[in-house]
Amino acid sequence: MSASAAEPDPAGRVLLVVLCGGGDRPIAELGGLTPFEAADTPQLDALARAGSSGLLEVISPDVPPESDSGAMALLGYDPLVHYTGRGPLEGLGMDFWRTDGFSVAFRVNFASWDPGTGRLDRRTSRDLTEDDQEQLVAEVLAGVDLGEDLELRLTGFGRHRGILSFTSRTLALSGRVGNTDPGFEARGPFGVPVDRPAGVPLGCAPLDGTPGAAATAALVDRFVALSAGVMERSEVNARRRAEGRRPANLLLVRDGGDRLPKLDPFTGRTGRTLSMYGQVPAERGLARLIGARFTHSRPARGQSEPDYYRELVPQLLRDPADLVFVHLKGPDEPGHDGRPADKVRAIAEIDAHFLRPLVSALTPADLLVVTCDHSTPCELRIHSPDRVPAVAYGAGVAADGVTAFGERAAASGALPADRADRLLAALLPERGVRG
Repeated sequence: MSASAAEPDPAGRVLLVVLCGGGDRPIAELGGLTPFEAADTPQLDALARAGSSGLLEVISPDVPPESDSGAMALLGYDPLVHYTGRGPLEGLGMDFWRTDGFSVAFRVNFASWDPGTGRLDRRTSRDLTEDDQEQLVAEVLAGVDLGEDLELRLTGFGRHRGILSFTSRTLALSGRVGNTDPGFEARGPFGVPVDRPAGVPLGCAPLDGTPGAAATAALVDRFVALSAGVMERSEVNARRRAEGRRPANLLLVRDGGDRLPKLDPFTGRTGRTLSMYGQVPAERGLARLIGARFTHSRPARGQSEPDYYRELVPQLLRDPADLVFVHLKGPDEPGHDGRPADKVRAIAEIDAHFLRPLVSALTPADLLVVTCDHSTPCELRIHSPDRVPAVAYGAGVAADGVTAFGERAAASGALPADRADRLLAALLPERGVRG
């Protein structure tokens, strides 16, 4: 920690750094190491030597977290108690949610489907540009008519992801419907990856016997069919075919919900103000529900991750909140794509260009926590419920003998929590945090 910084607040600030999908499993290509173990991470290893490490269960052994449920847990709210689905948080984060009617929201994937060959690519090969995705969204919104009573909202982000919502003032829509995305099954409010997913898109099925579920399932199927017709005719896909690329011609729908979680304000629970930095709309929705300030933070188009990190650190240090939460996406995409070397590189870049300058600016009263919202093992290419490594460093934290940051090293640490939703309460018992 820097001794030359300005006089710190006696209570200090808390910085919670979340490395999206950073957790992994030993990989043969990396000599039996995980990406955390294989990466050049002198700063993370120094934090481990000076701090306290552990492995956290984010939700439960059979529920793989998403970034929103992982963030919810790390901020002290148990998803098993509070979570109502990713769709509602995404919809709220995009201002799609309506209080003067019945809203239901979903996560969507821009997919490529070829009925002739039976090939379904859930992520359109990840080569859909943001400009092309925006054009497809505009065409769908202009070309799909669901009737005067139904308000349709759709957005795309992250090349293949999107958010869909329907609102009706007269029809009681229900989130109790299944996914058309064969890669995930609904398990209560959670979307759980399927071990051997079907190779075809699914019809939307009601999950209970209510009229609202039946009507919503029929509405989803109708929208998927109409939007597929629009996308099939799009000049975006004509160009993609001419270039030998697969078309983005189908929207896969999952993780629906029709109600928002009821969460106590973060400041009321902890006595501390909260500021959140992230790029996932669901995080903005979560921030709104718990009274946090949210900053949309991601690399600008064409900006390198290291340049983004160098700009982000001063912004975090200037933030006046008592607790600053920052979600860094870097390791997650290589995990989804099964690219271990790129995941190692992403972790090393965070260590050198983000954590090193951040740690050098901390004061003796500050507390830094580095962990993950979930694991994205390269061998699975999807989120897993594996425990994630965590390290706490700073005021009131004693060294526990761990000498490196990683999954196996963290298992022998003395971090006083083994669940994500109990982490802050365990680290900050004197600072007013209630579990």
